[in-house]
Amino acid sequence: MKKQLKKWKASDHAVVRMKNKIDYKLRKKYLVQKPVLSGIIASLILFSLYFLILILANSLQHAIDEFTRMWYWVLLLIIGFGIQIGLYTYTKSYIKLKSILGIKGNIAATGSVSTASMLACCAHHLSDILPIIGLSVAVVFFNKYQILFLVIGILSNFIGIIYMLNIIKKHELYDKFSLQTKVMTINFRNLLYCTLILSVLIFIVTIIVIRRN
Repeated sequence: MKKQLKKWKASDHAVVRMKNKIDYKLRKKYLVQKPVLSGIIASLILFSLYFLILILANSLQHAIDEFTRMWYWVLLLIIGFGIQIGLYTYTKSYIKLKSILGIKGNIAATGSVSTASMLACCAHHLSDILPIIGLSVAVVFFNKYQILFLVIGILSNFIGIIYMLNIIKKHELYDKFSLQTKVMTINFRNLLYCTLILSVLIFIVTIIVIRRN
């Protein structure tokens, strides 16, 4: 009888270990690997779009020169967009454990702002061909307000990241006994409001500086 009990206990321990192992692998796959991979892919797509437009408008060398000239702006856009998509993928993966509503539209909106900003960044390089179709005025506009569009894109990404973190905290989409717990002690809602106010101020200052120049 004792031997039988020992066998049952050993079997139970083996089952628990197997469940823990499976749980760890699933969490690693859906809450770490998928979000990171999605973020990297999103960043690469945006980066490729930037280069593709510049190459089509001029040449590969011109695209490289432009990236070298304003790499810090471009990287801020690309990295911010990638982080935002990564957080969205993380949230979608965690939806299997908890139901979350009203996120998809928001991520699509802020993500499209980033893409539009990147396109605006490149649009002024189409000045060689746009006059042919009567859009030279639009080219001048994009060229003058290029920095403004970049600033809008970067700020929208930053706001989107804070918004996603606030949703993750609000719906407790994180492990309570992990490094994430320390991050989730931040009041993201207040941070979001402060960021929105700061973004408006930066937007106004950018417009003033552009007009003076």
